[in-house]
Amino acid sequence: MVLVVDCQGKEVKDLRLRGDFFFYPEEGLAKLESYLMENSAWKMEDAETAITSFLEEHDYRVVGFAPGDLVYLLRGLRC
Repeated sequence: MVLVVDCQGKEVKDLRLRGDFFFYPEEGLAKLESYLMENSAWKMEDAETAITSFLEEHDYRVVGFAPGDLVYLLRGLRC
């Protein structure tokens, strides 16, 4: 999985998840990406719990990565 980040100066303007994984339903991926941006997930204290709750609340299914994998990438996010 790769986190593609668009920056303007030191500010994150957009992020997208890419890689070899399945997200069901497909349109949920864009909603997850929006959630991560709207909540500045890379700054969250407990991002793994927040992402897990988001996925469960919307009944999204992911094969190929776990919330902890995504948090690992988010923690390294720098513009």
